[in-house]
Amino acid sequence: MITVSFDDKVKIGLQYVLESLHGCSPFGQERIRHLRFYTPAQREELETELGNVERAAAAAEQLKDVYDKIMIVLCQMKDIRNSLRRCAEGEVPDHVELFEIKGYLQRLESLIPLLAQMDEEVHLEGVAFHDPTLALRILDPENTRSRGFYIPDGATQKLWEIRQAKKQIEEQLYHAQTDAEKDDLRMKRTRICAEEESEEMKVRRAMGAALAPMVPDLLADADTAGRLDFLIQKALFAVRYGGVRPELTDTALELEDMINPELVDLLEEKGRRFVPVSIALDRGATVITGANMGGKSVAMKTVALNALLFHAGFLVCAKRARMPLFHSVKMLFDDLQSIQSGLSGFGSEIVEFQKALDEVEQGYSLFLLDEFARGTNPDEGAVIVQAVTRYLNDVNAMSLLTTHYDKVAEFANIHYQIIGLRDVDPEQIRCELAATKEDGVAVIARHMNYGLYRVEGKSDCPRDALNICRMLSLKPEILERIEQAY
Repeated sequence: MITVSFDDKVKIGLQYVLESLHGCSPFGQERIRHLRFYTPAQREELETELGNVERAAAAAEQLKDVYDKIMIVLCQMKDIRNSLRRCAEGEVPDHVELFEIKGYLQRLESLIPLLAQMDEEVHLEGVAFHDPTLALRILDPENTRSRGFYIPDGATQKLWEIRQAKKQIEEQLYHAQTDAEKDDLRMKRTRICAEEESEEMKVRRAMGAALAPMVPDLLADADTAGRLDFLIQKALFAVRYGGVRPELTDTALELEDMINPELVDLLEEKGRRFVPVSIALDRGATVITGANMGGKSVAMKTVALNALLFHAGFLVCAKRARMPLFHSVKMLFDDLQSIQSGLSGFGSEIVEFQKALDEVEQGYSLFLLDEFARGTNPDEGAVIVQAVTRYLNDVNAMSLLTTHYDKVAEFANIHYQIIGLRDVDPEQIRCELAATKEDGVAVIARHMNYGLYRVEGKSDCPRDALNICRMLSLKPEILERIEQAY
């Protein structure tokens, strides 16, 4: 079972995606808040959801007005599930509850023809509402079609008689001349109001009892409203970021020109463009190497994001995709500190690694380790990551590691490297920096190629750090010693 902490959702950009969705109904908002990930056993259910989202996205422009109308109706819905459950349990609903249930049924009634319009183009599978006519008849027996809720005089013969008597008393009170007469009529009115309240309670109890057998269907309709709400949001998200439906595989993962929406939007604000990344992975360990500025973590987090979007029934943010269903997705990102246990950063890494590995080994999983063993010295770290890589090659999992340690990639099944500054002329950058007052790091970042290329044969980590030192005109005396050491 896939579970993702809030912190990990933030780190990979999943929380950004969820917050960019505009769930309209309380039921849709709940689905977004409590994101559900499909398991390998739910493959058929996931394929149905992906098919619905794909067709809804394809028809988004044509059905824009229909989607807008559906969303307006969904925004008007209240969460009446507790009130419905109270009816099913034999509790007496109050006036406010019956008013809200009636409003919910009226919105449901107006959703049905809109869903039919949508269905003509999208051909939704497994999305349908029950007819609310009978339930509405219970709450609106005179078929007034009013938005409010009122128990009519004719609900029972006794209620009619009580209200007639109440009306007479109120008329007499209006014409009363003496204080004594008025006091007597007020007492009578209080007693008749108590009788009215008692009779209305009987009517409300009867209404609740009449609704009780319908509660399972009405609750199912609330769930369907949430599903429809979320489905439209997924479709609009796919339109905005170019989502594609992945081909399901047994073990292999392939993402061509994948993007991370959060970074796309962030870079766009700065007048820059996110460079799409392509990667192909399979069972065993894959290692991404590159300089610290080179975007290894971005590539890994973008893989994690798209894998989780897929498991949540989204179209993934890529030009083309092939993906398996994972038992779990485990991520070890950033420096780990464990103050409570008194462990060092490295000790925390090992503890978290052990916990994650135990789950990864339960079924075919995606295991992501970003700069593992960074909490210890580089010589020891390199040896540890080499050993971990060799071990993960034999685990029934797809493992992806980023590292700037040398020799690790020799033990991986697949090796990718960030292109980085490989094709950049350091002298050109130096000239550009000399001609502008712009921050040097920003200039270098603009020229950095964050794409991946697959390495065949042995290859150490690229030496972009040396190039960066040259570009930023590090003191010649220091630079000379660095070059001698290289």
